[in-house]
Amino acid sequence: MELQFLGGASEVGSLGLVVRDQGRTLLFDYGLTPTDPPSYPRPAPTHMDAAFLSHAHLDHSGMMPILSRLPQADIVATPVSIAVTDLLAKDTLKIARLEGYLPPYDPEDIRSLHSRFKAIDRRGTYRKKGIEVELTPAGHIPGATMYRYRGEKDVLFSGDVQTIGTHLVGPAQPLECDILVLESTYAGREHPDRKVTERKFRDRVAETVERGGKAIVPAFAVGRAQEVLMSLAHSGFEVYLDGMARNVNHIYAGAPEYLADARKFRQAMEGVHIVEHAGARRHVLREADVVVTTGGMLDGGPVLHYIRELHRDANSSIFLTGYQVAGSNGRQLLDDGTLTIDEVVVRPACDIEKFDFSAHAGHSDLVKLVEATRAKTVVLMHGDDRAKLAASLEGTVQVLMPQNGEKMTL
Repeated sequence: MELQFLGGASEVGSLGLVVRDQGRTLLFDYGLTPTDPPSYPRPAPTHMDAAFLSHAHLDHSGMMPILSRLPQADIVATPVSIAVTDLLAKDTLKIARLEGYLPPYDPEDIRSLHSRFKAIDRRGTYRKKGIEVELTPAGHIPGATMYRYRGEKDVLFSGDVQTIGTHLVGPAQPLECDILVLESTYAGREHPDRKVTERKFRDRVAETVERGGKAIVPAFAVGRAQEVLMSLAHSGFEVYLDGMARNVNHIYAGAPEYLADARKFRQAMEGVHIVEHAGARRHVLREADVVVTTGGMLDGGPVLHYIRELHRDANSSIFLTGYQVAGSNGRQLLDDGTLTIDEVVVRPACDIEKFDFSAHAGHSDLVKLVEATRAKTVVLMHGDDRAKLAASLEGTVQVLMPQNGEKMTL
């Protein structure tokens, strides 16, 4: 059995894993890194038997449309991931046009991809021509799945995992395997208690509103915005939602079996004011207490409009809720208190604070997940500090940390 990463081995982004076994070629995830311009993984094999998408975030799904150009092969994902991937792929083309860079695929690739997708339920099994791959929930976001390939050895591909339940989705349900291919985004780092984080977040929003300011909450459209909105439910604040997250809400509402509590989700969303078009934003600036809006890393989207209007207001706040990749506006804001809007560097007078709403398992939970799978070999990926997790696993399992392009025989 041979494993080869096309991207995402020692960094968070552009993940793609090729598994070759018994004459079969399988691809697990094929993403891009949403920098400006984006960066891409190595080319996919020109022939494969099947591809598997763990979930719809761009660093896992962003290059999937290009696979529609390859010879016929099923592309497997849960129904929720298929719907959100279609949405994000179209948005990727829109951003490419606005930013003036050449996109990696075109609208026809997206249409072709949709016809190539094979929807499998989150606990289903894909079987074709001797290939058997089982799905099991990964937590993280609705529709996210881990895949267990039953081959010469059983390989469990984690995608991204969250082992605690949240407002939005239940915890990961790992399966036993021989080889575990495990994300390591939070290797060496633990998350604070989620309930404490949410309480502090609501308190800081309340402080902002009480002094006459607005709370701007940049959030990823897929998963994070919904988690933040649910944490604000019944808080009494006037909460507005702007950007693509409103479309994701419709997808999630139509798939209640993928939510931790569909009734709670529906009730939370009913209490949110939706910004239907750009012309309504002047009204939002007058009436809102909280604006939850894309983009989560401040590199584009409606969030820049709100910051442009409010960055001189010392009573207002910018509350970051997600990972800020190096080179992003969000990382710039955290590191030196500035960000770039319309090619002009500004230093907001607003309060700036980051809250850990991560949908990834922390270090200790990753160790527990390894134990639950009873894996003999663990391949660490999708993290920039894998050695810390490897050190915690040393002596209990064989740990491998491949580089992009390296072929590993197991």
